[in-house]
Amino acid sequence: MRPVAAALLAALLAVLPASAPSVRGQGVSAQEVHIAFIGDGGTGDSKQRAVRDQVVKDNPARVFLLGDNIYSEGSRRYFGPRFDEIYAPLLTKGVSFHAALGNHDVEGCDATPLNPLPADGRAYVADGLRCNASYHLAHGPFGYVRNLRYYSVALPPTNPLVEVFVLDTNTLKTSQSKLLLREDTAQVQWLDQALGASRATWKVVVMHHPPHSPTTGAKSFFFVPIGGGRTREFQLDRQITPILRRHGVDVVFAGHNHFYARMFPQEGIRYFVSGGGGRKTYGFEAAPGYVANGDDWYHFVSVRVTPTAFTYRAIDREGVVRDSGWWAKGDAADRALPANRTAGGS
Repeated sequence: MRPVAAALLAALLAVLPASAPSVRGQGVSAQEVHIAFIGDGGTGDSKQRAVRDQVVKDNPARVFLLGDNIYSEGSRRYFGPRFDEIYAPLLTKGVSFHAALGNHDVEGCDATPLNPLPADGRAYVADGLRCNASYHLAHGPFGYVRNLRYYSVALPPTNPLVEVFVLDTNTLKTSQSKLLLREDTAQVQWLDQALGASRATWKVVVMHHPPHSPTTGAKSFFFVPIGGGRTREFQLDRQITPILRRHGVDVVFAGHNHFYARMFPQEGIRYFVSGGGGRKTYGFEAAPGYVANGDDWYHFVSVRVTPTAFTYRAIDREGVVRDSGWWAKGDAADRALPANRTAGGS
């Protein structure tokens, strides 16, 4: 192949959209898909293990990580103790994981000057410190399909009941964006095209930064502000929500803020914030449009999807169901599940 042709082919491959993988495993059928969503774990401590234990009891077929999977700088030396070893009881059972990159996972990284931005690890370069993004994408247990930053997973792979679209919000329009004077047009175009091509009954979008979220109260130590103060990502909402609405997305799961929050449906889309997987949690300020249980508790979200219903349970580290409900296609509001105090209820 001539050098010019080879260069053009390499440039094309750098921005090709990720295709949905062929996935198999327990609990995935045309009648029901059972998924767990965990955000902001990656500590390797007793809190992450306690949440993990409840996920094991829940016995999902798939686990999706909502970013900040390795604290605090995303270093690959912590992949073992803060992921592989923590989730070994699930991994050894054959449970598949799929991850989204969080801001801590790309700490020490800048965006490459390449434009459009590649869909793989070449999107990131070191900012003078160590950049571990490419190692995240290549670490098999994290489940980045084809080592790509954004991708989709169809469950089951043939005639899917649900398709989950995973984004890398670090290069989209957020308060922590790695891009300042340009946009990740390739990722936005991929999202538009992939959603439009999907024939799944249910469409779920997963990301780290939340386009909708209540605000955390700012904390202080001797009048010096520390932590808290996070709010929704307005620019991200404006960038991607028109695409989500156009293609009939059912629900968005995000992390980043270390609490559980569920927003009442917005033009047919449900929004969840789930950042209680292990990192220190905090509450949020009461706000209209959100369920009023923003207490400081560690958790994950268990989801069961059938052709006619989308069911969710927010389960804390003690196994208590703190929030739950379900909806059918076209429902303007969620419906209540039978009351039960522990995750074992159906």
